[in-house]
Amino acid sequence: MNHLKKHTQLSPGTTYVNFTGKSTILIAVFFICTATVFRQKDGFEFQKKVDLLLTKQIQDVKTSIESLRIAAIEKNDPESIKRKYTLARTAFKKMAVLTDYFNPFQARYLNGPAISRIESETADRIIPPQGFQAIEQLIYADWNADSSFNQLAALASAMIPILQNMEKEPDRHFKFSQELVFDAIRSSIIGITTIGITGFDSPVANHSLPEAIASFEGIKQLLEIYREIFPAEKKAQIDALLISINQNTEHLDSQGNFNQFNRLNFITEYLNPLYRQVVQTRIRTGIGIPPGRNAVNFSAESLFAADLLNINFYSPPSEYWVTPERVYLGKLLFADPILSGTGTRSCASCHKPELAFTDGLDKPYSINQSYKLKRNTPTVINSGFQTKQFYDSRADILENQLSEVVHNIEEMEGSMKESVDKLKKNATYDSLFKKAYPSDKIHISPFTIANTISCYVRSLVSLNAPFDQYMRGDKKALSASAKRGFNLFAGKAKCATCHFIPLFNGVVPPAWAETESEVLGVPASRDRKNPKLDDDPGKYLFTRSEAHRYAFKTPTLRNVALTAPYMHNGVYQTLEEVMTFYNNGGGKGLHIAPEYQTLPFDNLRLNRKEIKDIIAFMRALTDTSFAR
Repeated sequence: MNHLKKHTQLSPGTTYVNFTGKSTILIAVFFICTATVFRQKDGFEFQKKVDLLLTKQIQDVKTSIESLRIAAIEKNDPESIKRKYTLARTAFKKMAVLTDYFNPFQARYLNGPAISRIESETADRIIPPQGFQAIEQLIYADWNADSSFNQLAALASAMIPILQNMEKEPDRHFKFSQELVFDAIRSSIIGITTIGITGFDSPVANHSLPEAIASFEGIKQLLEIYREIFPAEKKAQIDALLISINQNTEHLDSQGNFNQFNRLNFITEYLNPLYRQVVQTRIRTGIGIPPGRNAVNFSAESLFAADLLNINFYSPPSEYWVTPERVYLGKLLFADPILSGTGTRSCASCHKPELAFTDGLDKPYSINQSYKLKRNTPTVINSGFQTKQFYDSRADILENQLSEVVHNIEEMEGSMKESVDKLKKNATYDSLFKKAYPSDKIHISPFTIANTISCYVRSLVSLNAPFDQYMRGDKKALSASAKRGFNLFAGKAKCATCHFIPLFNGVVPPAWAETESEVLGVPASRDRKNPKLDDDPGKYLFTRSEAHRYAFKTPTLRNVALTAPYMHNGVYQTLEEVMTFYNNGGGKGLHIAPEYQTLPFDNLRLNRKEIKDIIAFMRALTDTSFAR
């Protein structure tokens, strides 16, 4: 017997085991273990390099903030202070590629909007404006030689401890896995597109374009680290990505001022192709994706793809996700008055499909038709893509909203428990619930009733308007007026700083996990001579924070041409009236502004032609496919 092919006999009926095969297996295991060691070594090296980069970036921001603080103490001239502020912002934007992703809590203190806010755990403590945006507001809009130097020094001083804590975070490098850092890069590109170039965090100085360049510089610094550790074939992918980023920065560097910038062209010709390339680079280099549920579909190659966002992120656990059976059943229940106490009102009574799931009224009537309710009926289209429901944001998921509406004595005066008994007695519904919830021991329950209607609502996705078609390549889908309107909407008019691209609601990118509310100072009537503030306290009823008095959730503008009247109280009948309200500074323009109004401007200085173009763009957000 050949000694190279020795066999050993196992028990009868079994196969022979080749000793050489064992050797081969051992060698393979050795190489796998060795490769794992090398991967771990590469991973550790990557983490340390990212950590060192962040340390330097934090130090650069600290140094520039300290320089700004000293300039305030020494009462430098305003132009010198502005230059130092610009240097600090540039350093911050490079750092923010990492810190916005890995340190979101600290990021709110360093660069949150220049408005008062609360933390949910301490609703009774209102946090005044702080960080970069508060400084920008001070030095570019509210400068007063007698008091502003001290205010600036205080604001700058408050930022230093936050940066120091970030710098001293123990074992920080363990966070910086290749997949998470690459996702921070992807997230930053979404941020540049949706809030960066729109002026969201530079609303007064309008430095958004040079700050976008700084963000790209921060991305490039991270990509260079990937390039250092990757083998040759993967380096080529990173090199191609770096070339594209350079093209983006060169284009930005060649542009004029903020208001003249053609964002539509930049997004379609530069940013969106770059995003596609980032997604493809991740796949081709074998970089993984973050674990767990995420709002973003990581395989979607466009910021305007219909499947960019994952509806299941905004849903209960997976056993209650959308299925065709639940959508069909939910559609039937949506239109059936069986859930109301009087048997006279269904969801569709107020959310009419032919009116984009609104009712065409300023406010709906109570269930007994004797008086009007306090708030306008919003559309439910795309409402599945939200982390807060109701105008006052008091519910988190659709199921909880549905339950509240059914039990509301003014709206449906119903009972979910009683509805269970009614539905069980209906053979058709009983059968449909069994098909929709085959794994549930009790297939008809208050929760499954709420879930099936919510699944139907989640199916009401409207993301194929002319605007979407244009962003996906159909260059004939938008009129010249609508194109100009988008550039105004996302630029001079500042609309996109609250109605975020591409949902055009208050769900904040790039994470799409927080739903914003705004204090606008909406009047009670259309009387401009003697205006009075609408007395609905809004979100205050839920949080009991004065910062939220008169605050209302930012609604979607998709299908807005079909959903008049507008505002939480239906006070305005036309989009022209709405634009006039915003153009004049909301409640400030009417001299009825609440203490914590979040609209920052007294006047947007939009002329009639510009308002007409913005409305043309908003009309291009109409998608009637839901009617089918």
